[in-house]
Amino acid sequence: MMEEPGEPQYPVITPQAPPHYPQWVPIAPPGRGHLIRRTTRLLLRRLLYHLALVGRFLRPFAGFVAVIVVLLGVIAWMGILLWWPRSEAPSFQRAESLPPAAGIERFIQGQRNYDANLMWDSYSSAYQAGQLQSGASKATLQAEADNERQAGLHYLRYDYIGGIKLEDGGGMYFYAVDVEIPNQHAKLPFIFTADDDGNIVKISSPLNN
Repeated sequence: MMEEPGEPQYPVITPQAPPHYPQWVPIAPPGRGHLIRRTTRLLLRRLLYHLALVGRFLRPFAGFVAVIVVLLGVIAWMGILLWWPRSEAPSFQRAESLPPAAGIERFIQGQRNYDANLMWDSYSSAYQAGQLQSGASKATLQAEADNERQAGLHYLRYDYIGGIKLEDGGGMYFYAVDVEIPNQHAKLPFIFTADDDGNIVKISSPLNN
């Protein structure tokens, strides 16, 4: 009995698992801040590189370049001082100046000549009354003038600074007076207040005080 041929034998192949590839994860594009930082670093590196090249080229002329830089700085500073907007200077209103009053001119003449009559007559009636009430008179005024003369006090010069109008119609008048006594010289302020007739109603000076 003949054997029947069997089925052909094939090698057994074990199935292999498919290759494993890592999962692809999308990468987010760089942000705007990152791009700005990278661009800034790049520009800074290029600037430093070109500055180094320029410095290498200008090294033989370093002194000349320093002088030019200093001059340009001075010119820029002067330009700022000239054209930079400045705060406005404080404004003030100048009062209209008055001419010297007639009574004050008489007083000055009497004071320079030690003449109490001229000085007393330059006072207003109200001021004379106030002087009399306080114990002063034409006689005491003459005594004071004589004492000044004996002490060697001289009124050398009266510089009229100006006068302003007061609300009552009178005026206030300012003088700088050069006064001399033995071995001393001084410039003293005198302020006269006069009524609307030009007669003195008040005298303010260091000598009166």
